[in-house]
Amino acid sequence: MGKPFRDVLTSALLAALLTACASTETARPKEGQVVLHAGAAVPGPPSAEVVPGPTIRRPAVLEPGVDPIWQAGWLQADRRRPGAEGAYAGLLTGLMIVQSVPFFIGFWPAAVGVVAGTTAMGALGAQFDTTTFGKMAANDRETILQAAADLRPDRLLRESTAAALAARTGRPPLLLLWYPTWGPDTPGTDPLADARGQGADGVLNISLEAFGLAMGEEADTFGVYVRVRAQLVESAGGRLRYERILEHGPGRELRGLPRPATYTLEFLGVDQARVFRHEMQEVIARMARIVAEDPALPLPAR
Repeated sequence: MGKPFRDVLTSALLAALLTACASTETARPKEGQVVLHAGAAVPGPPSAEVVPGPTIRRPAVLEPGVDPIWQAGWLQADRRRPGAEGAYAGLLTGLMIVQSVPFFIGFWPAAVGVVAGTTAMGALGAQFDTTTFGKMAANDRETILQAAADLRPDRLLRESTAAALAARTGRPPLLLLWYPTWGPDTPGTDPLADARGQGADGVLNISLEAFGLAMGEEADTFGVYVRVRAQLVESAGGRLRYERILEHGPGRELRGLPRPATYTLEFLGVDQARVFRHEMQEVIARMARIVAEDPALPLPAR
């Protein structure tokens, strides 16, 4: 065996050893690190895109005939198989989210990697120290998990958006019911054609991409986080006019919203997770108003 080959082999073995050690090292929880997650883990920071054009005078809000069934999960550590539990939970979440994809998926560059993204999110979340979760009472965790499953966040987001748009434009937007294609016998509906038929010149799709709990700044505190995507297209030709991705929660504060509130897990889980549900509803409603009142959204203002 030549010396160059031995040097390369030694370097490779050393790198492998260091990688193995790093994978089992306990990660210290930090503010914003996700502990409870439901939905897609879309890489990249919040963003916005605005395409110049005429003002959308009569918008319609897309209302899917079937809302996704959210399956939240605690991201935990398995020291014997780092990342295994989280990746599996992320995979299940990704498979769930793809069953309810809005009609203009062509404008979603992140939609292609939903399953991969959720799997990666789960794997990253699985690097938590097990002692962090050991401090959480099992009944509190189960109560919050059930509350997350019982939430109807999509409907709340749409209703809050419609109310905020009505306040901005002076009249309520049209509600556009949309059914996806399930097969040759159920072709679904054409939302753009339906919008034109109702006199709407634009269709707004606002959807929830993810929500859950993240670590607060102080030890053993947690706050809700929410990720929302809003898209506005012209009904005449389907041209994308506006797209914005928003996040709010510990470590990911959204301008225009109050600093995320954080609580102990016990307090979040008290009275059938009343505080958790209230915080989720407040954040979702406020994010809907942020979208509806965005000056970049090409809608009239009274």
